[in-house]
Amino acid sequence: MTMDRPGPSREYRQQIPRPPDAEVVAEPEAVFARLSPLEAATLARVDVIEQAFANDSGVSGGGPVPIESGSRPAAAVLLPLLSGASDEISLVLIRRATHLRSNPGEIAFPGGRLEPGESPLEAALREASEEVALDPGAVRLLGELPYATRATRPEAIGAFVGAVTGAPMLAANPDEVAELFVTPLADLADGARYWEEIWRRPDGLVWRMSFFDLGDDLIWGASARILVSLFDRLVTGGGFSG
Repeated sequence: MTMDRPGPSREYRQQIPRPPDAEVVAEPEAVFARLSPLEAATLARVDVIEQAFANDSGVSGGGPVPIESGSRPAAAVLLPLLSGASDEISLVLIRRATHLRSNPGEIAFPGGRLEPGESPLEAALREASEEVALDPGAVRLLGELPYATRATRPEAIGAFVGAVTGAPMLAANPDEVAELFVTPLADLADGARYWEEIWRRPDGLVWRMSFFDLGDDLIWGASARILVSLFDRLVTGGGFSG
């Protein structure tokens, strides 16, 4: 699909709470965004993904250091990777239902808040089952990404990457999900779809915000930061060679 260069001037289905002094960054910090389209497509290869997580020391408990020492994620998400007939790897995304109190209508990964006594991984798998009918037994866990936070509150979000086996019959739960998307990973890794902005909050904190253009919509906020973390992991750990 041919698109104009993405950016804040485009029309999208979501209303982004962009501050009036937001600045578009000329050179993104994300490592993957500096790749050519052909190089970016390499990130979606099965061998690159497998190698990037081959030395993962485990998940949930020993994994990435939390944002604040001793903190525990308040929520967790799953990044489900599907394999197509031609070895094309796709990522499952959702649009959150518009009646939800938290982040209504945003494009995100299946996931949600932890229940009492639940581990981050258990929460991510349970939420994926509830939201898109993904059987936890069909998920082969690859690894865990560094914790992320939302710009609006300092809560850590755990993120797990899983390869989905077989051909699952996914379905959106209308109580939580407005739409379900299966998007080629190579499309999302294309740097032409990506940009960053500097946002200055009233409390003086400065955030570098990430955005992925989807045509008439976008991924932003914590979900975009998690996706950047995945791609940068694939670049640095996947034996990548363009």
